[in-house]
Amino acid sequence: MPRVFYGNFDFEHELAAAGYNRPRQIERLNAELIAHLLALTTHGDLLYCDELAFNQFLVDAQAAGFPSVRLINNAGREALDGRLVPWGCSKQAVDFANSCGWSCPVPPIKSVAMANSRQFSFELEQRHGVAIPGAAEVDSSQTLESAIVTAADVWKSPTDEFDWLLKAEFGMSGRERIAGRGLQCDDSQVSWIRRRVGAGGRLFFEPRVEPLCELSTHWNLVNPELGQGTEAGRLVEPELIGTTQLLVDQSGQYVGSIPLDHSAIDKPLLGCSELSLSSEMFDQILGDANSVTAAARSFGYHGPISVDSMIYRGPDGSPFLRSIQDVNARFTMGRIALEWCRRFARSDRPAWLLAPINWLDERGWDAALDNPVRRQTSPRIVAGQVVKRVGILLDDPADLQELLSTHLRP
Repeated sequence: MPRVFYGNFDFEHELAAAGYNRPRQIERLNAELIAHLLALTTHGDLLYCDELAFNQFLVDAQAAGFPSVRLINNAGREALDGRLVPWGCSKQAVDFANSCGWSCPVPPIKSVAMANSRQFSFELEQRHGVAIPGAAEVDSSQTLESAIVTAADVWKSPTDEFDWLLKAEFGMSGRERIAGRGLQCDDSQVSWIRRRVGAGGRLFFEPRVEPLCELSTHWNLVNPELGQGTEAGRLVEPELIGTTQLLVDQSGQYVGSIPLDHSAIDKPLLGCSELSLSSEMFDQILGDANSVTAAARSFGYHGPISVDSMIYRGPDGSPFLRSIQDVNARFTMGRIALEWCRRFARSDRPAWLLAPINWLDERGWDAALDNPVRRQTSPRIVAGQVVKRVGILLDDPADLQELLSTHLRP
């Protein structure tokens, strides 16, 4: 039975609202991103795209050694006996699979929501003692004010100059959060808080800190119902797919990942000349992430899961580790990066970028499907329109150093 990869990249919105209807601009975004799922495929798989938007790219990609896959849309779905593999498991994805007559072996949706909720990661980081000092759950503008005063005191900062973030239960790529300074919230921020609290949502306050670097571990929890989750009467241990360092631009937006392993221990990380990743810190990141996967599995979740970590400058100026910054019980772009690097990289320091096209054009970089140094992994044009970002596997560390001097945040 062929696998059909389905790009519901607005997955968190599907979890947050039962009646969520995908806006047209999100439809377009999903169409642009679907090509990145090619990294997860093997020969014979399919990508679902409502418009067959980049067939020629797939033909050219196959000739360059990429997996041989096909696109499928509404017109051909009823003739296929397939198994849906969504970016994230949601009721909407299961309903879509059922409407196509396809199977979709997903964990209980309640377990998916629990594993992706900020409540889950908040409680775990509090339990492990790795939360940012002053972080708190709030349920009103009044409790937010109290949290700001308390955190400003912890960080020895004047209250009116104290920067903070307030995050909703579900969010993605920096969305569903507000940023503030001091005690004053403007009308739009107060309205944002009231709407989410009024709808029964939880809100999580944290001081805004100076990140030194961000890391992510990527795992797979096998499905016991498929006969893959038990071995000699016991659960198979979570599979560690790999660890990555996140790359961000000057505004803090994700733009790529670098695979890391034990060879990176006690060496400066990219863009972090003042920081080396110690074996103790690396082991804690892996150990705390393993605790996250165990907790997620305890309430029935199985499938892909990634745990983000951050090393930041603490109240006394020294590096602090937030080993459970975010939990994403779905596929992630970091996982995509690992798969592309595993498939094509030749150097010992490859990186995969979800890069703005202007970065490439400014340099005249000759990125192409068959260029082993700057391998293009997604199309520049989808359904007749130029995309905003394109996937590039960089296999020359000098290219990354050049980007550090202009676009990447040190």
